Amino acid sequence: MITELVFDGLNCIELRTNKIKMIITTEIGPRIAFYGKVNGENLLYWNKDGIKYDDWNLYGGHRVWITRPGADESQDTYLADNEECEYTIRETGVKITSPMNPIMKITRGMDIEVISDNEIRVTNFITNCGPMLYSGGVWSPTCTKPREGVKYSIPLGDDSLSWDIVKIIIPRKFAGNTVRIDDPQISFNSNYMLINPMGIVTKRAVYAPQGKIAMTYPEENLTFIKSSKCKRDGNYPLGGCNIAVFVGKDNFMVEMETFSEEQTIIPNETIENVENWTLVDKVLKFE
Repeated sequence: MITELVFDGLNCIELRTNKIKMIITTEIGPRIAFYGKVNGENLLYWNKDGIKYDDWNLYGGHRVWITRPGADESQDTYLADNEECEYTIRETGVKITSPMNPIMKITRGMDIEVISDNEIRVTNFITNCGPMLYSGGVWSPTCTKPREGVKYSIPLGDDSLSWDIVKIIIPRKFAGNTVRIDDPQISFNSNYMLINPMGIVTKRAVYAPQGKIAMTYPEENLTFIKSSKCKRDGNYPLGGCNIAVFVGKDNFMVEMETFSEEQTIIPNETIENVENWTLVDKVLKFE
């Protein structure tokens, strides 16, 4: 079921299955403002008032960002994802697109499709609308709210390969933040990197061939999994990483991030990062 409504004072579109509710705001986007069980809590961090950074507000939710080769902190990353968007509603989904940035000549958006009662496909995209070349990749950060007991997991390696490596990048300094290498929030077992948020600012980027990052929430008895297909030896950002996690100060949010490959984007070309969002009605064990 797809409905136009007002959520938190903003014009929005709601997608609802028998198990999942997703709300996409068209007023400050493209952005997903709510995701969770039909009668459950919002799993996303959401702040309608925003946190101001220069000319941009962090409202939270799920956004479409851009990675730039060698400059992932550039303003291209986030400008503009705070503007009113155009949208098209279909029988099983919605496509939402931002206005073209007047300088970079880039639009960004999401094509969202219900796959089943517990799965929604989110195709994050950027389009080069200008006459010149552009370069970069699609960055898909999802701000979640780390309540009591919430933990995160990233599967490492690929057992199907005869040569299996694990690559983890630690950005020690970024966007005014300094990160500990010996971070007590991060641990490992044989197959997973585990994140137990304690309110310490940190970031880890990973080459994860399975292309998955999961959030478990015991109080709601659920597991939220984001998955995005990984290309072996793909030209991913941060030295070849396709997944990342960021823990915000004082646990105000935890970002579950996936990346597309970085590439040259010719005029009128669109590149995508396709994610499948799955909600499982139990707390999966990552051992």
